[in-house]
Amino acid sequence: MSKALQGIVDIVDTIGNTPMARLSSVEGLGAAVCSAELVGKLEYMNPGGSIKDRVAKHIIKQLDTQGTPKDALLVVAGPGNLAISLAMLQRRLLCLVPERTSSDRIRLLKAAGITDIVRTLDGALPGSPEHPVQIGRRIVEQRGHGAVYVDEEQGQWDLASCYEELAAEMVAQCGGKVDALVLGVDTGNAATHLARALREATPGVQIVGVEPANSAIGEQAISNPLARRWLCEDIGRAYAPPALEAGAIDMWMQVSDAVAYSMARRLITGGIHAGPAAGASVAAARTYAATAGLQKSSRIVVLLGDTARNYSDTLLSDEWMLAHDLLDARMLGDLQRRQLGQYRGASIEDLQLPAAVTVRAEDSIGAAVALMSENDFSQVPVTGAHRRLVGYLTLSAAQTLLDSGVASPSSPVSRFMLRFAGSDSAEQRGSNVRHRQYWLITPETPLSELARFFETHSVAFVTDASRKFCLGIATKQDLMSFLSRRNTFQF
Repeated sequence: MSKALQGIVDIVDTIGNTPMARLSSVEGLGAAVCSAELVGKLEYMNPGGSIKDRVAKHIIKQLDTQGTPKDALLVVAGPGNLAISLAMLQRRLLCLVPERTSSDRIRLLKAAGITDIVRTLDGALPGSPEHPVQIGRRIVEQRGHGAVYVDEEQGQWDLASCYEELAAEMVAQCGGKVDALVLGVDTGNAATHLARALREATPGVQIVGVEPANSAIGEQAISNPLARRWLCEDIGRAYAPPALEAGAIDMWMQVSDAVAYSMARRLITGGIHAGPAAGASVAAARTYAATAGLQKSSRIVVLLGDTARNYSDTLLSDEWMLAHDLLDARMLGDLQRRQLGQYRGASIEDLQLPAAVTVRAEDSIGAAVALMSENDFSQVPVTGAHRRLVGYLTLSAAQTLLDSGVASPSSPVSRFMLRFAGSDSAEQRGSNVRHRQYWLITPETPLSELARFFETHSVAFVTDASRKFCLGIATKQDLMSFLSRRNTFQF
């Protein structure tokens, strides 16, 4: 029975049976470019946002079988997805996460009530005091009272059935035709067990392992692990993990951070909301299809194991991508045109905004509503002493306050306005007035900067540099009208 027809179930029962989707809608992956059919196994659509939901489910089963109390402390090592999955299943955790783990995952763990989070050194070698295994075991020893160390890499968990289920899903969804599997490699468990299960079900299948450039899983040489740096999370190690079975991987491919992140952004535009590791795997699959001489009838399955939503500060941030030089040439050109080219050096002064109409903080709400209604304003700036801008009042908020009886027409605006943080009004100290951070926007502010402002705000109040006088009000509609007059139509 499909998950859509299961009715109401526990969260654990929503894990697995993830869909498979053709990747041909993504730029550069269509039939005209790629020599084989690429399909993605959308593991990021598990409820916890990653393939680790499956792993967590099987680890919990084994803990229950062992009689481990449900409130036992689990000391969990890894990039963060396994911890998120275990937290989703309401287990008490202490998390060991590498320094490069995204802040989004940390926020999600904290929101789930996980406050014991320890950052570990990227690239620490096994046996060293800085390695998560050593740190985790020390913590378990110190905590005692049934604390359990949880780390896929050490092989203390039987995950064969976990990945056999995943392999069976792939084979069934592909009608038995899987010519190659491309997947990022980290702990080695997925590669080992999927390779074994798929080779039994579809003889001749090729297993392509993907790791970041500078990772050393597929290499034999030993070098300084601290010199091996990469940004892409969830794949790569400075050494071969013990859980990776010899011969599991038929071909290794290394992918640079720039290629991984750029491809992940391409996937998003194609409706595939997967993370950088998935970007690396898809890029590797495209290269493999081109170099292996595959026929167009060949089918390559790519494991997409992590959600892009865990990377708002990195993958989804234009500024971060620019700062780390991770955009390909086309994306970089598009971004530069969006941020600078369409405005051609214009500033707010070029919008030719009408002079601002303001109300005073001591004016009545009734008078402010009448002013906004008469002039068809949706908001009005509020000034305090010496006509200085201190906040604003919206028409919808004022009407709601009046209709509900919370405010009367004679109530002063100052009691209900949205005040800018940093306003120095004696009568408002200790009050319950809401505050909003003030951004200095002047007639000289570039329109490219105003466009970024409107990504998180609905209205901009234009003042002089000293913020003494409110000179005008700008909205996104003003910006779009300006672009329309310039015939760019790039909103």
